[in-house]
Amino acid sequence: ERGFYAGTVGWSDASGDGDWMVTIRCAEIDADRHGAIAWAGGGIVAGSDPDDEVAETEAKLRTVLRAFGAA
Repeated sequence: ERGFYAGTVGWSDASGDGDWMVTIRCAEIDADRHGAIAWAGGGIVAGSDPDDEVAETEAKLRTVLRAFGAA
């Protein structure tokens, strides 16, 4: 099973107004609410620096972990 990685979250109305964002941080909370799995990711492009990408992904994951009081 692939599970979560990224997607979009947002809204739009009939006149075309809206706000959308890419979800590159997410968490799935267990049904019993005693555990969770967290993900963070990013986009690699031709000019990406591997060390910078790792640092950025770690920073993104820390924001999710802080929301759970785990960072």
